[in-house]
Amino acid sequence: MTKRRILDDITQLPKTIERGAVHMGNIEGMDNYFVHGQVFGDSDVQGTLMLSENCIWQGNVVADVVVIKGEVTGNVTARSKIELRNTAKITGNLQAPILAIEHGANIRGDIHDDCFITHFEERRTH
Repeated sequence: MTKRRILDDITQLPKTIERGAVHMGNIEGMDNYFVHGQVFGDSDVQGTLMLSENCIWQGNVVADVVVIKGEVTGNVTARSKIELRNTAKITGNLQAPILAIEHGANIRGDIHDDCFITHFEERRTH
């Protein structure tokens, strides 16, 4: 059974890049990742990649599921779903079967024609 929010489906603790940390290079793996710091590189993650409000990512993002609250300069591709929260700032193209955009997210780029786009306003406080 899938839940409405992506974070509700994650059962194990993700690998983390802490706030203030700078990662130079690509991130690849079969795991979930939570990024609070800065990344200069590309990703190919078989799992969920969550970019926090403080995250700055420069490079292309590829993962099964991508949740963005921070800033990305590069293309974002998800095999399943992209979720853009109200603080997200994207400069690049988006491609995924499902694209969920919270009111306030900022996109400067193209959205692939095959995306099913849904808009939402978060009502949860946690």
